[in-house]
Order: sequence, then structure tokens, then C-alpha cells
Amino acid sequence: MNRGTSLAIDTRSQGRLPAESLNRVTAEHVWNAVQRLASGTIEHSFGASTDYDLLCEDGVRLPPKTVFGLAASEALGFQVLPSHFSGGLGTPCFRILAAAGFEIVPKGESSHATVVPPAPEEEEWEEGGRRLVFHLRSERGRGLSPAKKAQFVREHGRLFCERCHFDPVAVYGADFGDACIEVHHHAAHVAEMSAGHRTRLEDLSCLCANCHRVTHRELRQRARD
Repeated sequence: MNRGTSLAIDTRSQGRLPAESLNRVTAEHVWNAVQRLASGTIEHSFGASTDYDLLCEDGVRLPPKTVFGLAASEALGFQVLPSHFSGGLGTPCFRILAAAGFEIVPKGESSHATVVPPAPEEEEWEEGGRRLVFHLRSERGRGLSPAKKAQFVREHGRLFCERCHFDPVAVYGADFGDACIEVHHHAAHVAEMSAGHRTRLEDLSCLCANCHRVTHRELRQRARD
């Protein structure tokens, strides 16, 4: 058993949890679990992974079932045990971890992810050559954007732009509104971050695509002044 902060065990039932309970785990819960597990500050009853790894930043690999178990414990309010759910392909565990923005690969394999090319408005042309300007989705921590959105929904009940207060769900509906909100780091530029920089969810803002682009243009202009 790993040492660190412990969670109280709920002894009412150690049988399988229903899918509707597991589905209460959000990207924010997963993000918090990854941060705690990577720091080594939490005690848990899960063993080492034998088949798969969950990929984090800086080459860190974590056991997927352990991450999900810690996330589920936070979501459900009691200590979720290994006997409460299954891991593996096709399970709610792996599906929810992937939806939270984390990649799961077989032991010994490297990342299958590819860099997402920027949209045309996210490119800059300099001395005749194209230079790509990356945004949070391709450079910052795995799972960070979904975690921020989940936190924002928990606090405000829905996603909307913090700058212009545009409510995309009211216009486009719940199935498509999420695509209109992007996550912006308001404390620092990616290029200015040192290796191992730790970003908190509080360092981020939810902006509509228009405000996000205006904000980046303002930042570039201030940097030139």
C-alpha cells in the first residue's frame, strides 16, 4: 500500500459499482487524481498496472485503474476499491479517462497522439516561413482543458465566456455548445514556462473562440510595446 494521505474506507459494499455511479466521475476528478498520485502524497489500495499506462507530462506513466479509483473516490465521497470496478479496454474506467484528455497505451508503447495542427487564424508568417502558434490543446498538460471545463461547470452550472458572457449552449444546444469555449492560460505564455511548470486550474479562463483570439492578440501587442 502506498504511503501518504489516506481515505476512509466505506465498508457498506465492496461489490461492483453500477455504471451510473462511475459516470459521476468528471475530468476535474481525474485531473485531481493524477496530480495527487504523481506527487506521491496519497495512500491507496491499488496495485501496479500490468497491461496499460496512463500517460502524463514529462514521461510520467501512472496505472490507469489507480487514477480512476482515486477520481471515483472523490466523486462518490467514499474510498473506491479495486473490487468496485474493472479496468481495460471498453470499460467505463478507460472511457472516462480518455474523455478527460488522457492517453492510455499498452505497457512498453509510446504515445500514439499527434500534434493537432492549428486553425489558419492561429498561424503566424515570419520572413516568408510559417511558424505555428500552439494553444493549450496541443502543448499544455494532458487533461488540463477538460478538467478546467468540468470545474467551471461545477461552479457555474454551465459553460460560458468569462469575458463577453456569451452562452453557447443557449445558442447551439448542449451537444455543440462546449465546442465554442476554449481554455486560456491567463498567467503566463507557454514559451515562458520552465520545464516542469505546474499549472493550476485557477490559472485558466474559459473564453469563447472570438475572445480567446482577441486576448492573444492583445498579449502579443503588449509584448511588442
